[in-house]
Amino acid sequence: MKATAQDIRDFLDTQAQYVTHYLVAHSNYSAYHKSTADIERMTFNLRKDFRHARNCFNRELYGNGARRKPLLLQPLLIPTIEGTRNTANPKLTIHYNIYLGNLPKALTTDDIKTLWTYCWVDKAQQKNDIYITEPLANTQSHLLHYGTKEAQFGNTSCWDFENTQIPYSALNAD
Repeated sequence: MKATAQDIRDFLDTQAQYVTHYLVAHSNYSAYHKSTADIERMTFNLRKDFRHARNCFNRELYGNGARRKPLLLQPLLIPTIEGTRNTANPKLTIHYNIYLGNLPKALTTDDIKTLWTYCWVDKAQQKNDIYITEPLANTQSHLLHYGTKEAQFGNTSCWDFENTQIPYSALNAD
């Protein structure tokens, strides 16, 4: 069974209560005047770069505990990838919308941005174009649906399932 846009949104809605931050991380890749094969190659490479940044972020937050106890000591991290369609706008990049949760309470939004910038820009060698915010209560659902807007147009691979982390033990500890 292939996931539909509604399946993806329904799943993301179940995780919405745990999302504390929304982050957009632009890459060095652009789909401007690129062939389908080029875009697929760039997306494949970007997913690898994201995995590298994600592992770095886990280590920065929780040290080796993130590997030893991943269901407890990892952040909630739900990434969606956007901009993978050929575009006529040279300024648009392929980028990630990332939903974060289960972060140490001592960290401020600026601290999280600093850590992610270190992992994304310095370690994964991607663009230093990052936006982060704490979602307002009334915008939570809108943000989750915004990250999957390409699914409406048939791109159900916008959810980067392979790089999703859900620390079930930590989220269900309450």
